[in-house]
Parts: sequence; structure tokens; C-alpha cells
Amino acid sequence: MGLKAKLLSCVAMFVFIVGIVIVGVLAANNADFLFQGDLNYNIADKSLYVKDVQYQHGMIGEPVTVPGFREGYINNGFELNIESAQIETNTVGTFVLYFDIINLIVDGQTHEYIASASWADTAVTGISFSIDTSSATIAKGTVTPENLTDSTPISGRVALEIRSTVDQTFDLSNIAVLFSQAANLDEIDYALNDDGSISINHYTGSGSNIVIPDSYTVGDVTYPVTSVGTSTFANNTDIQAVTLPDTITSIGNYAFQNCSNLTNINLPVGITEIGESAFSSCLKLTEIMLPDTLTTIGASAFFNCQSISDTLNIPASVTSIGQGGLTLQGLTAFTVDAENDYFTAVDGILYSKDMTRLLAYPTEKVTTNFVVPDTVLTIDNYAFRGCTSLQGTLTLSPQLTTIGGGVFYGCTNLTGELTIPASATNISGGTFAGCKFTRFIIEDGNPNYTAVDGVWYDKDVTKLLQFPAGKTQKNFVIPSTVVEISGSAMVSCTNLSGTIILPANLKTIGTSAISTCPNVTGELVIPQTVTSIGGYPFHGSSFTAFSGIDNAYYTTVDGVLYDASMTNLIQYPTGKPDTSFTVPSGVATIGSYSFYNAKSLTSITIPSTVTNIAGTSAFSGCSNLKTVIIESAAVAAMLSSKNSAGNLVRYATTVYVSESAAASLSESFADIFRETSSDQTGYRKYTA
Repeated sequence: MGLKAKLLSCVAMFVFIVGIVIVGVLAANNADFLFQGDLNYNIADKSLYVKDVQYQHGMIGEPVTVPGFREGYINNGFELNIESAQIETNTVGTFVLYFDIINLIVDGQTHEYIASASWADTAVTGISFSIDTSSATIAKGTVTPENLTDSTPISGRVALEIRSTVDQTFDLSNIAVLFSQAANLDEIDYALNDDGSISINHYTGSGSNIVIPDSYTVGDVTYPVTSVGTSTFANNTDIQAVTLPDTITSIGNYAFQNCSNLTNINLPVGITEIGESAFSSCLKLTEIMLPDTLTTIGASAFFNCQSISDTLNIPASVTSIGQGGLTLQGLTAFTVDAENDYFTAVDGILYSKDMTRLLAYPTEKVTTNFVVPDTVLTIDNYAFRGCTSLQGTLTLSPQLTTIGGGVFYGCTNLTGELTIPASATNISGGTFAGCKFTRFIIEDGNPNYTAVDGVWYDKDVTKLLQFPAGKTQKNFVIPSTVVEISGSAMVSCTNLSGTIILPANLKTIGTSAISTCPNVTGELVIPQTVTSIGGYPFHGSSFTAFSGIDNAYYTTVDGVLYDASMTNLIQYPTGKPDTSFTVPSGVATIGSYSFYNAKSLTSITIPSTVTNIAGTSAFSGCSNLKTVIIESAAVAAMLSSKNSAGNLVRYATTVYVSESAAASLSESFADIFRETSSDQTGYRKYTA
């Protein structure tokens, strides 16, 4: 990698799509051309003005304004309803829609617009369309909104040409005219690589629609843009659409991770590599089309993409797919190009070519009593994650050796007994979390695992690996030999009721170890020997109190679990009957899910020492928490919406904020609560 510089010229934002529905007839003998539909405009800022929309058929006569059109800012969201317009013709030829655009000066900057066209529906024989190349670029304007008049010259005229070469009735739906705004913004860092190419490394802007250019000029030299670097757009919740140039050959690790509002991105021909977790948790991404040049898909590349539908085709060029690389929700099937030498799809399920590795099961594929093929030796991480359409029993391959992490996590309709073969010696923790198996059976001869009363342990019964969530049992005494409870070992055990007794020599409690067990209650005594407790270990379970531990690592006070210094509140017992709670002064962090589903709480006080509320669900499910008293300026600053600060004020009707903290309230707080006369000295009162 070479010189890193700040982008001097950025690209393409404030994209809008004009959807045109045209139903028509082109005929050779004095027929009418009838079209009807809507023109819908949507843009983020007041920056583009449509002066006129006209039509012309066969290039005969002068263009005519579309009936009912009103000029205006496209960001106003105005709608044009075209009832009908008839154009007599005796030719089969070209129909043109002209968009007259005024390119305004916004915030002292002039802008350039690039127009393109696409058709979202299936093609119609004999019909084609495009943006006339001579009108694709609209020159920079010199007009300000203040002096806009009827006599103001336009900046450009975009011509959408619809061509017919046949005499037929046709339906043109979902034609989109795309205007991309180019601007001079310092919002992208890039690196000049040793090979004379440029890598986009960091985006700091707030645009919702981004177009990456195919080159940048540094000094007097123009360099091609060939890669999107590591974490370039990671955690950006503003972007909704990204257009990549054909020069891109790689997308780096975590490049678009957690871009939760990203709905559209193109993967142009030329890309050879998609990095690890590149699109993980892009929850709204609606379509993936893998190009024929792609060779490598990194681990978890599309993990937790939840809006993909239909099928996904793996091109012949793909030679490597990392663990969990195609773990996404919504698919009905995988398909693989017949020329691919590395992978295959059988009944819509993705395997290695030799059928020894099961990579991914499509989540929407409905199967009852699934049998893993006998040839399978390895099941990849998350291969069946969230497959609620997988029902009934599960039969594992008798030759199976390895089951990756979280493979069957959330397969809530799998039930019955599960037999783990003797050959399966490498099974990751949390593999069966959420499955409703009633019993685990370990085949004789397995050197690493055993089952006691249907519960799965390591061979020496020192580690509790999984309690079958479908097992009905009242009171559970964990064997005295157990020193570790694995992460998610007892998650969602809704049929387990009564109390849980932890062993005296327990040392480790994993993340979410005994969570979402709503019928488990009573006091949980945590042994003094425990030195490691993972995140949100007991959330959603109905313990009334935590007690017993007070060592160099953890302590309990009034039934609540803290770290030893009491700066981190780890877990409030969901079943604690108290209606009000004051977080002790000195606590700096309220842990993720720490008050999850604590329905008895009606009021809480947050002291000035609290600076962090971890995660997004610290107070989720606290539906009776109506009064919140805030003394922390840091917490006050977090309150931008009802569900901010871990849902602290999600259900609140009254919020008291100390005078010292009130100055930190965000402007948006006033949109959800209004200030009223306070009945507590030193506090301002706000009501929903």
C-alpha cells in the first residue's frame, strides 16, 4: 500500500428513482400509443429541480409536456398521475421521455448529475430502452433556489429512449431513471497502492446513495479504483444503495459489516474476492448476484443478511467459500454452475463437490425429518442457522467428525432425540441452542462426549455442553464434577421449571449460559469458585435473586450481580419482585440485557456515574417501567428516541432529568417527551 490521501472529489449521492409504468400498443396502421402510471420522486435534500417532463413519438413534431405535470423540487415527493395520453402514429419506432433538469447551487456548491436507466422487470421481446448518451451528463448549473423563475435556463435535458422493433402490445413496468449527484466532498480516504491502483479505505459522509468512481486523479495522474478496503463502510447506518465501478476487483474484510439500511449494491464483473464478514448483518440487503469472475467468498461474508429471497447461484469461477460465508436468511435453494469443480447443490443444499462438507442449507426450504448424507464429514459454521422450516427429527451422518459453531442455532422446530455418532469428536459450543430436542444420545465409543439423563457433557462430565431445550424437567441439579457451563448451554429451555443448583466447584459460566428460561425461578446461588462469567448469562430467566458469590471477580448486593468493584452491573434478577430500583452510585456500565424482561419494575434511578448502557436491549421487555429518573449527563445525551439507551425510556410516561444532566439532552428528545412543571426539586420533569 502506498500514499494515503483525502479524497478531493467524491461521488454520487442523493440518488432518486423515477418509476414509470407504461402499458401500451405500438402498431403499424394509425394505432394509438396509450400510457398510464405514476412518476414518484424522492430525494434527501433540496438540490434538484424538474422543470418539465415531455414526450415525443417517432421523432415526429415537437415534444409535448406530459399531461398533468407540475414542475418542482423532486425532494418534495410530489406525484404525477398520468390518466392517459394518445399519440397517433403509423410507424414502429422510438418513444422518448425528456426530463428537463435544473441543477441548483446548494450550500454554495455546484453539482453535476449523471443519468442512467434500468428495467427491473423481465425483458419484452423487441423492446429496448436507454439514456441517450449525449444527454447523460447534465452540466453544472448557476441557478439558486432564490432566483428561480420561468425564464431561468435549464442545465440539462435527459432523454429516455424506448425503442420498439416489432408490432405488438407490450407492458413496460418498473423503468427506472437514476440521477446520481457528483459533488466535491472530503468524505472518502483512499490509498494509492504500489501497483498504481487506488483502494477506497474509509467513508465518513452521511449520504444514503453512494456511487464509487472508477478512477481518481492525483496530481496529473489518473489511477483506477480497484478495491474497497477493510471496514470502509462498516457500521454506517445512513447508506441505502452503493454502486461500484467495473474496475473493482476486491471487497475487503468487514467492508459493509452492519450497514443495516443497505438495500442495494452491485457486484460488478471483475470482482474476484469478497472478504470475511464483508456484508455481515446487512439486514435489508435484498439481492445478491455473484459475478462469473468471483473466486473467493470469505468466512461469514453474508452472515445474517435477512432479506435475501429466492435462489442464489454459485458461478463456476468460485473456488473457495469460508465457514459461514453464505449463512443468510430467505433463500429457498442454492444452485451451482455445472462447470464448478469445487461445489455442488443437491436438492437446493450447498455441499463441496465430493459431498464431504455441508456448507449451507437454504432457510426457507421446508423439510421434515432431515437426514444428513452419509458422505458428509463436516458441517460448516451456522450452516442451518435459523432454519425454522426444518421440522421433525434430525439424523446425522454416521461418518460425521466436525460440527461447526452455531450450526443448528435457532432451529426451533427440530425435536425428538438426537444421536451424536461416535465419529463426531469436534463439536463447537452452542451448536444446538434453541433446538427443541428432548434428549441427546451419544454413541458408544465416542472419545470426547457423553450423555447423562439426556443432557450432553464432555467425556469426564466436567463441562455441561447442552441441556436439550425440549426436555421437560422440574428442578435441575448440575453434577458436582462440572466446572464449566458452556455458552448457550441452557438457552430457551422453556420446559425446564423450578430451581437450578450450581455445583460447588464451578469456575466458568459462559455467555447466555442459562438464558430465556422463563419458568426457572428462585434464588440462584453462585459458588465462590466462579472466576469467569460471560455476557448476559441469565437474561430472560426468572431468578428472584443472585447470591453466594463475593470474591475478587464478582459480588452480589441485594440480589443483583455486579463485578467485584461494582462498576459494572451484570444482571438484575428478572423475577425480583421489587417495583423500584436505584442503580448504586459508582456503577459506570449497565450490561447488555441486564434488566431484560424485568416486568416488576415500575421505576428506576440512573446515577451520575453511569456513562455506558451496553447493547440495545438492556431494558427490553420492561413493559411496566413507567418512571425513569436520570442523573447522568451521558445517559441523558443518549436519549434520541424511545428505544435509545437500551430501551430505557421505551415504556416510560414520566422522565425526570437532573438540572445538571438536562443540558445534555439531545434535540430529538423533545420530539418524544415534553417538559412539564416539575414536582421534584432539582429535576426537570418530562412526560410522553
